[in-house]
This record gives sequence, structure tokens and C-alpha cells, in this order.
Amino acid sequence: MSENERPIVIASRRSRLARVQAEAVGAELERLNPGVDVVYRWIESEGDQQLTAALADSGGKGLFARAIEKALLVNQADVAVHSYKDLPAEITPGLSIVAVPLRADPRDCLIADKSVDSLDDLPEAATVGTASPRRAAQLKRLRPDLEIGLLRGNVETRLRRVLQEHRFHATLLAAAGLSRMGLAEHAHLPLDPAVFLPAASQGALAIQCRTDDELTRARCAGLNHPQTAAAVNAERQVVAALHGDCHSPIAVLGELSDSGRLILRARVLSLDGKQCLESRADDDAAAANTIVERVVADLQEQGSERVLRIR
Repeated sequence: MSENERPIVIASRRSRLARVQAEAVGAELERLNPGVDVVYRWIESEGDQQLTAALADSGGKGLFARAIEKALLVNQADVAVHSYKDLPAEITPGLSIVAVPLRADPRDCLIADKSVDSLDDLPEAATVGTASPRRAAQLKRLRPDLEIGLLRGNVETRLRRVLQEHRFHATLLAAAGLSRMGLAEHAHLPLDPAVFLPAASQGALAIQCRTDDELTRARCAGLNHPQTAAAVNAERQVVAALHGDCHSPIAVLGELSDSGRLILRARVLSLDGKQCLESRADDDAAAANTIVERVVADLQEQGSERVLRIR
């Protein structure tokens, strides 16, 4: 078998959502590379094994990526497919993000009983389950009366805890994940980003491979959606510049207008939601780095470092 004929081995988590995402990428790779087989290596991540502790206490979102990245580094796989928001801001040495496909809906959705139409409809002191400091802080900012409880697990588990077992009055899930899993009927209460900003790179996928694997890089190049990549990279640069991690209630969204302008909005909150700093900047997308610098400088001048220290 020649080098150009070797299969593409995709590594991904075992969860249903991860498999759906990986298989969608695999199908597109087969289309882009006729005659090349795609095979899958399903891996259980540390994050999937540790469901009783908050991510911030058990090692952060990197728990979902480490085992997958290891498969790349030891040549057990050629490509990793990640939910981009699961990747830490600093990319693992020896690996590169080679493509960011077209982004799905980046918004969060409210999941609650059918009688609830908005956050305002939740009863006084309702319990909302989440493991996200960003979501928890924005919830407390909007509804200080809410009780926040730890809720982790895959999408199906979180839906079941709320809609069937009624352990929580509500939770929040990413619209993109619900759509990709064929659960769009649960995404009927999306939260307006003007009120509730998503996580950096929410709704986007990251296609990762070894930096020195030129064949795989070339095979994956057609997966990239430049506009999505530009917006998502700007979002992640904001988080990195603010020294954010899984402990950090930082929300940021970049959007490209039809005229080619990048609109970047960011929010930094205290964990209790009582303090909230916001910044917005827009310019031609070619000036993305300058836009990021303006937003970061504005947030820092407002005291982002102090706010992020508040626990």
C-alpha cells in the first residue's frame, strides 16, 4: 500500500455526540479523498470517567482531550475530532488544529418543563443544573434567586435528569449538540447572545493532527471554513489573553457580518454573577488581532483580573 492509499484513522470520544461529530467529519473526508478509507478509534476520556466532580476540580476541560491527543502523538490515529470548546487555549506541542469546519448554532438553550418559556418563567429559587462556571455566573447575574447544582454527563443524561427524573428544574445545553444528535425538538428555547453569551468556540469543531503529518494536513485542508476559523480563533485568543481556564466565567462570541466585518463581544463575570464586565469591538475581519487586542485591553482596564479572582 502506498502512502497516499493509507486509511485515515480518526480518534474521538465514545459519547454519542462525539461519535456523530466524528462520523460526519469522516464522511466529508471520504468525499474529499476518493478511494481513501476512513476508520475510527473510539476512546473513553478521563472526563467521561469522572462525572461526579466539577471539571474545575478534576482537571478541567483538557480531560476530554488528553486521551484523544495521546492517540495522535503515539501514531495510533491520524486525526482527532474535538468539540473545540473542550480544548484548552494552549495547543499540545507536536499537534496542530488543521481545520475548523462550518460552525453550528453557537447559542445555549434552556431545557425545562413545557410550562417554561424563558428564564423568567422558572419558579423562585429554582434549581438549575450545570457544571459550567460561565453558565452558572450568567444565570446568577440574571436570576440571583436561582440555586445552581452540579450536573455533568452526556447530553442524554442531562436531558433525563431534568425532563424525566425532575432532579433539577432546568439546565442549559448547547444548541449545536442537540441539533447534531437529532434532538432539535429540545432546542426551542435558545438564549439570545445579547443576554447570554456562549463559551468561546461553542458550536465549532476542531480537526487536529500531528504537526509534521503533511499527508493528513493536506487531506483535511478542505474541511476548513475560513470565516468560522477566523471568528473562533478570535474568541479563543480573548480567553487566552485573559489567562482564562475551566474555572473562568468568560463568555465570548465572534460573528462575521455579510460585509466582512468581525463583531467580537466578550463578558467577564465573578462566579456569583454579581460583577460583570463587557466589551465589544468590530472591524474588518482582516484586523482580527487588533479587534482582540481592543477587547482584551478594555476588559483589563475595567478590572478583569480582579473580577476573575473572585470566587
